[in-house]
Amino acid sequence: MVTPSRCVASALLLAASFVARADVIEASSTTLISAGQQLRGTEAGQLPELVKVATVYELIRVSAREVRNPLFQDLEISFSGWGSGDLQDVRWDAGTTGKLTGDVTTLYVRGLLARGQVQLRAGREFVAAGAGRMLQLDGGDLLIRLPAGFSVSAFGGVPVSQRFSSRNTASSWNPAGGDLAWGGRLGWTLAMPGVAGRGLDLGVSTVSVTNKSDPVRKDLGVDFRLQPIDMLTLVGNATYSLYAERVAEYNITALITARKGLTLNLDVRHYSPDLFLAANSILSVFTDTNRTEVGGGVRYQFTKTVNAGLDYHALIEPGEAAGTTTTGGEAMGRVEWESHGAVAGGEVGYLRTGDTGYTSLRGYGRKTFGMLFVAGDLMEVMFKQEVNGQKSSLTGSLSAGYQLAKAWSVVVAGRAGVTPYFEQQADAMVKLVYNAVVRVREVK
Repeated sequence: MVTPSRCVASALLLAASFVARADVIEASSTTLISAGQQLRGTEAGQLPELVKVATVYELIRVSAREVRNPLFQDLEISFSGWGSGDLQDVRWDAGTTGKLTGDVTTLYVRGLLARGQVQLRAGREFVAAGAGRMLQLDGGDLLIRLPAGFSVSAFGGVPVSQRFSSRNTASSWNPAGGDLAWGGRLGWTLAMPGVAGRGLDLGVSTVSVTNKSDPVRKDLGVDFRLQPIDMLTLVGNATYSLYAERVAEYNITALITARKGLTLNLDVRHYSPDLFLAANSILSVFTDTNRTEVGGGVRYQFTKTVNAGLDYHALIEPGEAAGTTTTGGEAMGRVEWESHGAVAGGEVGYLRTGDTGYTSLRGYGRKTFGMLFVAGDLMEVMFKQEVNGQKSSLTGSLSAGYQLAKAWSVVVAGRAGVTPYFEQQADAMVKLVYNAVVRVREVK
């Protein structure tokens, strides 16, 4: 029997043989040790149990570009994955009853043909464009650039499940779980004279996910980007669920550079949360039917060191009675100062939706001293209605990092606070990071 671990090991060995022939190799490794507290549910009428958890995480990413081969141009091999181990109690969100777990995030081979007009990719990957964007699957995709600005792409494979477990949506955390996924996008681009990026890009796409022939997701999408003049950019997309026969999402944003240092954005977004879950997921019945956000924001660079921003969105959500709606609002203001390796800023937030809401205050700062940096963050949230008998929440964090060598750095951080869920909350983290890019020169 071929197990998932053997498949992964074989794929890594095959990838390693290609990496050895690459001209450019990028590698990063992050080791995290996190310790804190978690609540455990108990029987009705009893107080929750508070346990201590300590977990070691390892995140690895390796990519090799310009791999020498007789067929493809700019052949690339990419791998990213993670593993974790619980030193004490198993975390409630570990996804397994054991103390060790991990997963492969990406593992693919990508190459170009026909002078870059054809791109092939195969392995574990994320769909990058169209209605299927961010769908993770084991399979492949094809992109062909055609004359007159046209392009066509297609993908197919099996949706990925977490922790090498079942791909069935009833037991996988993946909202797009199933046993078959396919789709594609037809695009057209018209370049206009002026700054880079000016022009029009249109796309029509589709995605279908099934589980034993039962529909999990079946969407039709359109997207566009238009920059008619240098100071204005319009971007948008819409997704229609063919299975539910209603709009899943539409989003239109206008980005305006009014003058030097001043930028504006206006946007409207409508989405149905239940259509972002698998059609056969029981969680879909607990979501609202639709939500709409309308608003925008402004950013201004007052001086070289001081900038500020303000955002506001009106919220339209379903009411308690069928067919009714409620209105609310969300706002965020920010001021930031940056000079000579130091950053300091403050934020004020506001949310009102129905009978609930909050006001938040946040202050943060960071200072660099050569190879050392220190940072701090303090935030208070004041609730409109009591949460577990509390009217506010106060949390703060301190961190420090040091550049050990050219590719190595270490960060130590701690967080503490008082929230409606914890009378006293505290956790700590130690992070060791390695980042390196190696360019191999072929010896002739």
